[in-house]
Amino acid sequence: MVTVLGDDLGATALAAHAGVSARHLARLFLDQLGQTPAQFVRAARAEAAAQLLVSTALPLASIARRCGFSSASTMRQVFLEHYGTTPSQHRTLHSSSRVAPSEVPVA
Repeated sequence: MVTVLGDDLGATALAAHAGVSARHLARLFLDQLGQTPAQFVRAARAEAAAQLLVSTALPLASIARRCGFSSASTMRQVFLEHYGTTPSQHRTLHSSSRVAPSEVPVA
């Protein structure tokens, strides 16, 4: 899933993949999920980042790239919106046994 999150997941690309117009895709997302495609993608990326934060010792910049964020700063902003905390705080509060960066599969 992290590999896919790093791909182009803009409304146009998602719509083309689904075989519908961007506007129709937006309507479907709003009707079925109550959010726009962009909101859904941001949430999915934040959730994937949260998993990597607590299960690995990867640097924030690496996690941001793997999850499709343009930078660690962007990931931090989205993380604050989604979880109300920073990635570093989330890692500190929720980390258990982390995997060393060299043990994380390359996507």
